[in-house]
Amino acid sequence: MNLAPDDVKTAISILAFAVSLFSLYVTRINWIQSNRPVISAFVDEHSSGNMAATYNLIIANTGSRPAVNVQLHASQEKLSSLLDVNAESEKLDSISMIFSSQSKISLLRNGEELSTSFGATINNPSEKPWLCYGTEIEISISYQDLEGRKHKSKQPLKIYAREGFGGNVWVDPKV
Repeated sequence: MNLAPDDVKTAISILAFAVSLFSLYVTRINWIQSNRPVISAFVDEHSSGNMAATYNLIIANTGSRPAVNVQLHASQEKLSSLLDVNAESEKLDSISMIFSSQSKISLLRNGEELSTSFGATINNPSEKPWLCYGTEIEISISYQDLEGRKHKSKQPLKIYAREGFGGNVWVDPKV
């Protein structure tokens, strides 16, 4: 079967048009993925001493766009595993509140970090225990971008000191 030169030109033109449409589609998908909010959560030490350390839960938007309706999710069983077995039920209630719909963040600007208290590890026998140092659970974070596209991610959440994550830090000399 012999093709006329015009048939070859038409086939090449159709193929070029199809490749350009596919390229446009891939470019749009890449643009959406790179121009969206990216939300993460982590536990950070608020203060520490020789008897206790207090922690904050930080929610950060490291993406390039604002996020709306940011909500953290974790089961009660997972949240319970963060606590010492002798911790009071009010301690679990305070942590569970963070993962409830009442704590949904309406708007988290890109580059913004919000924090809330998240408990303490206590080494004082005269006080009731709270969090178990080193405990890690998996949480999920759901949120939307300004156009209403829904995003969901899963990540670990660990109770530990980020500064000195290996066990030690250098102390700056006092002047």
